[in-house]
Amino acid sequence: MRIRVTAAAAAVSGVLALTACSSSATADGGSKSVSTAEKSSEPAGYISERTIKPWPFTVASGTLACSGQAVTFTIPEGTYGLNDAAQKKHPAPDPIWADDPDNPGSRIPLTEVIDEGLKLCK
Repeated sequence: MRIRVTAAAAAVSGVLALTACSSSATADGGSKSVSTAEKSSEPAGYISERTIKPWPFTVASGTLACSGQAVTFTIPEGTYGLNDAAQKKHPAPDPIWADDPDNPGSRIPLTEVIDEGLKLCK
């Protein structure tokens, strides 16, 4: 009986350790998430304003996909091409691309989102 309880406790501890951390520290002391699927019920490629900081879109969430090296972002209203390869078939995300509050006249970079999308190609 004691062995079963210990084994069960070890299994629970392992699961908690694996799920405890989904973000990494940045150089400025903040954190950014690197997980595209926040919950197991979310589809692969799901991202939201909670998973990417700073969030570069005016919509709260969407789904990334990658075909070849073409990264797309899909919301209920449509699919947008995030890099040059994807923009050969899909419109640029201009209608939903957020302005950068720290740099007037600029937009929040899509670099982190594109990097996350490219991980789906592998």
